[in-house]
Amino acid sequence: MTEEIATYKEFVRRLSDNNDERVFLNSSPSHAVVVTTQIFRKSKDTVRIFAKNLCRTIGNDPEYIAALSDFIERGGKVRILLNGYEESCAILSNLYKRLAYYKSLGNDIIVKTTDAKPYLSSDMAKKEVHFTIGDKTAYRIETDIENKTAQCSMNNPSVAEVVADFFDTQFSSNSAQPIDLLTLFGYDK
Repeated sequence: MTEEIATYKEFVRRLSDNNDERVFLNSSPSHAVVVTTQIFRKSKDTVRIFAKNLCRTIGNDPEYIAALSDFIERGGKVRILLNGYEESCAILSNLYKRLAYYKSLGNDIIVKTTDAKPYLSSDMAKKEVHFTIGDKTAYRIETDIENKTAQCSMNNPSVAEVVADFFDTQFSSNSAQPIDLLTLFGYDK
């Protein structure tokens, strides 16, 4: 771990531990892993993730997978909505293997696909965003999905609740189709 990442990790942990409402920026895949793993550590109930496919970079990072696993083992619920799901990528992904394993144990994990392409209502260009929301409190909203840059806060319910409610609406819509992780990884046999 570089000194810059170690410093950033300490900064994000301090914000989380102090329930700081400050909005801060996230400017790389490494920073994204730091923020999302802290969201998993802080969350007690539900983590909502809207992403393309979670097969590469962030979702493939061992620290990300470990933090998500710890959250699930503490009884956390995981809701994932993907708008670029690739089964061929998922079948090779350690993240999806882990999610399928926990699902086979009865943990509360639901993964769905969608055609939705969310954007910030204030963005006239309607540039697609991805996001992770922890307990309707902490958030990471990726405003540049190619470069993984984002706006984040470890304690801002006024923003996190709005995004979580949007997610829940998309997640429960008829256009969101479930991905059967148990069948994908042979747990249904």
